[in-house]
Amino acid sequence: MKKIFILTAEPSGDKLAAKVISKFKISNPDVNYLSLGGENLKKIGIDSILKIEDVTYLGFTKVILNIFKIKKNINQTVEKILEFQPDILFSVDSPDFTLRVAKKVKKINPNIKTIHFIAPKVWAWREGRVKKMKKYLDHILLLFKFEKKYFDKENL
Repeated sequence: MKKIFILTAEPSGDKLAAKVISKFKISNPDVNYLSLGGENLKKIGIDSILKIEDVTYLGFTKVILNIFKIKKNINQTVEKILEFQPDILFSVDSPDFTLRVAKKVKKINPNIKTIHFIAPKVWAWREGRVKKMKKYLDHILLLFKFEKKYFDKENL
């Protein structure tokens, strides 16, 4: 049986992931799921390893005040993903958290396919980030057609 781990780190990502996965489940009923998600993924029957509220820190001050918790949550999430042994790690948005997790997972187990939905806005800042992302992402799903050219340069 195929396995997919869904990684979100805030309610908007949870909502988007639930929309995508609920449609995916229709044509792929024999997939086993686990997540770091919220209420929307829970509504479609997918358990979460942590409460999404425990990993969501918005704003510079909140992040700084909780930096050790954030690092602990990243490491704990990586451990749980590796224990689950998914075929695919599907991360959604929240790149400061989700891409750090994806990078660590890929380094430890390069056989896990990594797909990220909602590309970081490299066209607005840090275009060079695409080269780094290519090392740990297998696929990226874009919202806007114009973003494609930034990722095509690196065959991502």
